[in-house]
Amino acid sequence: MPTTNQPTPLPANVPVCPVRGSVIYPTMVQHIDASRALSINAIEAAMAGEKVILIVSQRDKDVDDPQGADLYDVGTACNVLRVRKNPDGTVQMLVAAVSRARVTAYQRGEYLTADVEALPTETGDPVELQALARELREKFETVAQGGRIGAESVQAIQGKDDPGEMADHIAFNLDFKLEDKQAVLEAARLTDRVRRVLTLLDTEQEVQAVQARIRAQVKEEIDKNQREYYLREQMKVIQKELQGGEGDGEDGDEAEVFRAKIDALGLSPEVKKEIDREVNRLARMHPDAAEASVIRTYLTWVTELPWNVRSDDRLDVTEAAGILDEDHYGLEKVKDRVLEFLAVRRLRRERAERGELDAAEVNKGPILVFTGPPGVGKTSIAQSIAKSLGRKYVRIALGGARDESDIRGHRRTYIGAMPGRIIQGIRTAGTKNPVILLDEVDKLGTSYQGDPSAALLEVLDPAQNQHFTDHYMGVAFDLSEVMFIATANYPEQIPAALMDRMEVIEFSSYIEQEKLEIAKRYLLPRQLTANGLKANQISFTDAALERLISHYTREAGVRNLEREIGTVARKVARRIATGEVKRVKVTDKELDRYLGQARHVPETEGQEDRVGVSTGMFYTPVGGDILFVETSVMPGKGLVLTGQLGDVMKESARAALTYIKTNAERFHIDRERIENSEIHIHVPAGAIPKEGPSAGGAMVTSLISALSGIPARHDVAMTGEMTLTGRYLPIGGLKEKVLGARRAGIKHIIMPKANEGDLRDIPVHLRSSMRFHPCETVDQVLDVALVGGLKALETPRGEAAEVAAPPAKRRTTRRSTGASA
Repeated sequence: MPTTNQPTPLPANVPVCPVRGSVIYPTMVQHIDASRALSINAIEAAMAGEKVILIVSQRDKDVDDPQGADLYDVGTACNVLRVRKNPDGTVQMLVAAVSRARVTAYQRGEYLTADVEALPTETGDPVELQALARELREKFETVAQGGRIGAESVQAIQGKDDPGEMADHIAFNLDFKLEDKQAVLEAARLTDRVRRVLTLLDTEQEVQAVQARIRAQVKEEIDKNQREYYLREQMKVIQKELQGGEGDGEDGDEAEVFRAKIDALGLSPEVKKEIDREVNRLARMHPDAAEASVIRTYLTWVTELPWNVRSDDRLDVTEAAGILDEDHYGLEKVKDRVLEFLAVRRLRRERAERGELDAAEVNKGPILVFTGPPGVGKTSIAQSIAKSLGRKYVRIALGGARDESDIRGHRRTYIGAMPGRIIQGIRTAGTKNPVILLDEVDKLGTSYQGDPSAALLEVLDPAQNQHFTDHYMGVAFDLSEVMFIATANYPEQIPAALMDRMEVIEFSSYIEQEKLEIAKRYLLPRQLTANGLKANQISFTDAALERLISHYTREAGVRNLEREIGTVARKVARRIATGEVKRVKVTDKELDRYLGQARHVPETEGQEDRVGVSTGMFYTPVGGDILFVETSVMPGKGLVLTGQLGDVMKESARAALTYIKTNAERFHIDRERIENSEIHIHVPAGAIPKEGPSAGGAMVTSLISALSGIPARHDVAMTGEMTLTGRYLPIGGLKEKVLGARRAGIKHIIMPKANEGDLRDIPVHLRSSMRFHPCETVDQVLDVALVGGLKALETPRGEAAEVAAPPAKRRTTRRSTGASA
């Protein structure tokens, strides 16, 4: 039957002495050194009272001023036998542990005290206890042979007859974790306590077995290295004799230098085996042999690569946001995606540190590709990402690369062979986890020498690039920790297989307000420094910068804008240097003096409603603008299209004409007139090629206006693709088109209803100053685009004059079929 041993009675409240990293068990006599005022005061209080003190372990040994929450709830009540003060102010105390005690409450003053209750010990089943004690003694003897415990302690433990005392002393003397030692102390049942110690001994036994195996392997490796060293020394002597006694062994010494460098790299066994083979070849080779020079160059590359050198990631999302905002204005979507990327990387690293995630998974993630027109900040934001991460930055220009060896390197059989640009970039960075920018990835070419974009498939695949093998190196190099960022102007030119491995982040064109802020915050200060000017020597008015943006540059980005600012700054610098002026304020009226006549005059809206003239919108990589579609009807036959229209725009014109013929009766248009007329559609600016499906709405409006005689509204611009059945389909580039129309003075925009979601990309202050008409059918387009709307078109021409109201009145009473944004 189980029995319970009643503990020695204790005072209700006792002083507490916290200890760090150790646990004391009953029946032990131990010295305790105290240096903290908290502990010294508790010892003095115990000596002044009943000479009883509670020894409790801290949960965290790094806490210098522990509170009750920092201590375990179970400790050991001890009698203080002797106290000695040392000259340095510390105190040494000799205690005899009496019993386990549970703390019911801690109090804090100059020292800690605790309300305690002694814990009884239940022995458990005597037969089970006897079996556990025998197993405990046998396992301890096996573990003790490993030499981890001193001979005196082993002898003392083996002399214990009580299983509980033996278990306590084993737990105290072996290097177990504090949590495991505390669990042994807290075990109320004696059999549980012995069983816990047995489990810890099993773990210790396994560790000792692994250590023994490692020790044997290390000894075997040392013996092998000693044998190789002896043979290499013999080889040196033989080579010296073969050279007639005149050689000084420089080549052999060179091989040893390479071997020492390679040993310090910490290479994987597979890679080291291949590299050692080259070193051994160099050691056996005559120093003047041609192949020796090739091997030396190869080994130099190997030893200069950062095989295990990393820079520590700085994954502070708030700091990264500050860096991105400091370096770039606007680009909110791009910044958000970058910060999301960093946040995910940080959470993964935290999980890996807690052991919840494999360390190899931390750096895995999507390969980012920044797409957009030139000059919008794709390359510079990659630099900011590297800066915010605390990583090295390497830019690899891929524009015009036509050889696969540019990526994978040349094989060493060729004269002048060298690694590819990826390995070269890694060596330049000096770490194996840099940020590598693959610039202009859409400009890769192909030739008979291979397709470099195909070579990039392995580089940009997180599942494969940890074993990337350069042709020159001939061994695998881990690229999984590299953060690859690609840039492209035309994503459709990137091969589909390569595009599938990357996540696209689109950079849209800057609006004029954004260009103005970028010019004031970044471009102007940079150009002042570049041209030796001070801030008080030259200033630009906002009107001057706005005119510079609209009349002297035509681009999506800000590169040309910076060049023009630099041109003005240089001319001002010349005037200041010659003493003509001391300071200059550049206004919009003075731009002609410095830059000459304006190069670009933005299109403006028509001045009046006209028959056969509608306003469309278009988008190019340098921004959006409006265009006019003009239709003239004259005697003859056929459809004439001019203005350098592409195939898609020609098809839109034919579809619009077919739609009008189909609905001629409803629109009160004479079908015979259509058949017996030459219909001429012209889009001005004939020197500029035009293409795209989004002119369908403008085409049908211009045609119907010309054939019906109803004017098209000059204050309405439209974009959208039409079908033969009269559906109005979505298009792309709505933001850029709307910005171009706004610049031209347009107030009303007709757009496909399916594009309503794109309105969120347009700044709020621009949306509020314009009216948007989302349409699903061509009839809805005509109802807004024509004077008098669809009702005027479907009314016989004799009655049309009564339907249409004067322009001023019409604009205030006309019904709108679309929602306002």
